[in-house]
Amino acid sequence: MALRIRESGEVVCAAMHPAMPGDVYVHDGVSYELTVEHGLLVTDNYHLRRAGNETEGPLDGHGRWWWRDEAPAGIVGDGK
Repeated sequence: MALRIRESGEVVCAAMHPAMPGDVYVHDGVSYELTVEHGLLVTDNYHLRRAGNETEGPLDGHGRWWWRDEAPAGIVGDGK
């Protein structure tokens, strides 16, 4: 999954959030290393709409990621 890092530092799913001036695009291979292999970027079960979470969380998913040490309370990360 490709990501975009905004000038503000916000990290978002590139497929769910349109490009904005100043974004840094992080392609699939690097984002995989940051999320799955190293766990440096985390999200929750509601970043994408998936089977099993249709009745909880945002209907379309939020597409947000956080640096592990900056994640909001309760975001443990699912790495997917």
